[in-house]
Amino acid sequence: MKSVRVILAPEAADAYQNFMSKASDSKQEEAILNSFLQKVELLKGNVHYGQPIAKKLIPAEYKSKYGITNLFRVELPNFHRSADSSPIFPKEP
Repeated sequence: MKSVRVILAPEAADAYQNFMSKASDSKQEEAILNSFLQKVELLKGNVHYGQPIAKKLIPAEYKSKYGITNLFRVELPNFHRSADSSPIFPKEP
């Protein structure tokens, strides 16, 4: 299996840092953070994990800003959702 890495969009990286800082004080943030980390591991094993979004429904902003062609929806606890555009690239040697 290829090694993969997950690259977060700047907005997602900010949210991740926010959850990291609040996780020790809030069970809800901790649950969301743990679920996110679990989903990252699932994505590393299967880059097509999640529910596929129809190409015509992918926001134009995502296409132009991130250059994506595929988008998958992933459920997180407490009705939070994550969109995975499979921005997972093979690790550089």
